[in-house]
Formats: sequence, C-alpha cells, structure tokens
Amino acid sequence: MEAGPVRQAAAPALSRSPSRAVVPGAMLLLALLMAAATPAHAASCPGADREVALTFRSVFDRARLDHTKPAATIDAMFTRMRKDASIARRGSAVGLTVTQSEFRFSTQIQYYKRSDGRFCVYLRSVDAHLNLRDTVIYVAREYPRGSCNFDVIYEHEKQHMRIHYRVLKAYAPRVKRTLQALIQHLNPRVVRTLDEARNEHAEVINNGVADLIESMESDRMRFNAALDTPENYARERDKCPSW
Repeated sequence: MEAGPVRQAAAPALSRSPSRAVVPGAMLLLALLMAAATPAHAASCPGADREVALTFRSVFDRARLDHTKPAATIDAMFTRMRKDASIARRGSAVGLTVTQSEFRFSTQIQYYKRSDGRFCVYLRSVDAHLNLRDTVIYVAREYPRGSCNFDVIYEHEKQHMRIHYRVLKAYAPRVKRTLQALIQHLNPRVVRTLDEARNEHAEVINNGVADLIESMESDRMRFNAALDTPENYARERDKCPSW
C-alpha cells in the first residue's frame, strides 16, 4: 500500500540455488557406514542395490506481524530487496511481506573400499526439507491498529502470504516425486576419494531439482507481481479517505 502503494517482497532464499545451499557445511550431513571389501569382491562392488529411503517434509511457518517500523524503514527494506522490481515505484512502501525460502537435505551413504584403492558408494537414505521460514508482515507504525489504513495494508500483505503458502503447497508434492525418482538406481558409484564419496550424490540431487526449485520461485514472484499492480494499488487506496 502506498502513502503510495502496498509493497511486497520475498527475501533472498536460503537455497534458491540448491547446489549452493545444500552441499557446504552443515547443510549436508553424511552418516558414513564403513564395510570392508574382501579380495574376492575387489574388482566389483559388493553392496546391495536396495531401494533408497526418502523422508520429505514441507513446513510453512506461521507469519508474525511487525508493527514497530516506520514507513521509511519499510521502504528502504523494499528498495534493498526488490531493486530490480518490474513495477515502477510510486510513493513509498508502507507494507511488506518477507519470507525465507529453504530447500535442504541430508544423505546417508554406505561405502566399501576396494583393493584398487577406489570406493564403492551406495546411497541409502535422503532426508529432504522444503520450507518457508521466518515469515514477517511489516505494517508501517504510522498507521495505528484498527485504522482503515492499517486494515487495508495488513489484508493486502496477507494476500501475499497466502500466495507463498499456495505455491509451496503446490510444489511440495512435485519436489517429493522428483526426488523419489531421482534417488533410485544411482547405486553404486565408484569414486577415488572419501571426499568424492561424501559429495557424489549431493551433486546429482542438486542438479536434479534445481529447475523445479527455480520454477517455484518464479511462480511466487509472478503471482505476487500480479497483485502489486498500479491498478490494484489504486483500488486499495480508494478504500480509505486519506493516506
């Protein structure tokens, strides 16, 4: 809304590009189960190619209201987060919705060291999460609770929140199905080092879901932009006698 239009922006995703968010550090948690290969099996991989177990969770945190910031601060946040917004700015932002998009996973692998020094690596399980976290609706403190302006701004921002939820709900089963198909029939992988063993399947999973995650983020931006049009802003402004 604005003293000018209502403005909405999604904060940069924690893992909009899964390959950057999942592989490093604690984002990739590997349980390594060591087994010794006997000389008779050294030329091949001794492990069994059983079905890979998938656990998938999707969470949308309850949004909280922040009514402590002045319009100038909210407008600065909007400018910083949406500097490439396609909608021309008019006035200043007095409402904003921010959420953190998160795709992460951990894997459990089993490996066998062969007599030639290489490792046979088997993916055994994947624990994946597709979440929207830390959702905050900001309403400029210049507009007190119960005022027409507050109600219009808050309702507009809740529409953005509902868009985030609907997109997540629509994509979660698609991501789960993609992961389920992706992680089967990968075993075994033969690698040269333990470092390669720790990251072998992570790269496959990241690459396999990257386009779908990008599509989800694009849909969220597109649906939110459809709400943030000059025509809609004008209708929202007309609901209150002054701004």
